[in-house]
Amino acid sequence: MTLPESLRDVLESAEPLRATTLTALSDVPAAELQGHKERWLGAPTERRHKLLMMLRSLADDNVELNFNSIFQLGLDDPSPEVRQVAIEGLWEDEGTALLERLQSLVVNDPDPAVRAAAATGLGRFAFLAAAGDLPGPRADQLQEVLRRALVDTSDGTELQRRLVEALAYFHDDSLVHDFIGRLYREGEEPEQESALVAMGRSMDMRWRDAVVDELENEDAGIRFQAARAAGEMGLQETVPQLIALSDGSDPEVRATAIWALGQIGSKLAREKLELLTQCDAEDVCEAAEEALGEATYAGGYDA
Repeated sequence: MTLPESLRDVLESAEPLRATTLTALSDVPAAELQGHKERWLGAPTERRHKLLMMLRSLADDNVELNFNSIFQLGLDDPSPEVRQVAIEGLWEDEGTALLERLQSLVVNDPDPAVRAAAATGLGRFAFLAAAGDLPGPRADQLQEVLRRALVDTSDGTELQRRLVEALAYFHDDSLVHDFIGRLYREGEEPEQESALVAMGRSMDMRWRDAVVDELENEDAGIRFQAARAAGEMGLQETVPQLIALSDGSDPEVRATAIWALGQIGSKLAREKLELLTQCDAEDVCEAAEEALGEATYAGGYDA
């Protein structure tokens, strides 16, 4: 049975989708799927959506699986839900073709959720630009596309938040700093979380006091993002607060605080991480060991 026939059977069968069957679809050359768009669209929308959802989950759990060629089919799907999952499934793709496709989607797609997903995907390319791993002309084009899209968005939308998060990697962008401040001062919790994401990515010390303050916020989501921002910004004065959060009850906040201690890598932070490697909770030990490795790699030995 050829691969397109296998995909057809998966799409058109009434049988439940099973992981053991879907793993066989990994590493399909895109050329083998050319000319089979009608077969894809002939399947029920719900089936296409569920298939991509399962493929995304399988790829998240096993980095050796690669379903990118199938996710590429979903980018042109008439269903916005399918297009959104397809974008999310391509999270490891750093190719120029996807960059250009996402730039088109963030501006032109009729569905706001798809445009927001595209903005999130473009954040990955903005990070590459900040790291010097995206050629200058492409980085400049990406920044301009994001800026134009941001100016055209309505206040408080998810799209606006994702655009601000992506643009924050361009540290010299004055427009995004204005939007960060607006989201933080005027928004509700989702907007404030996005503002903290952008603060950390921008590494702009004008946001130092806000990040420090939000480490004490009652909302776990705010504390989570503040801890991550503290680590990205290397705020050594936050180490005592991060130590307290690393002993807290919320597992996601605890894990992020441990990660942030590794990013800061001061003597006090390293001492706490060394203690955490001896704790009884396996997940905490593993997180602390990884963070300690990051601190060693970064050469963080300051008090």
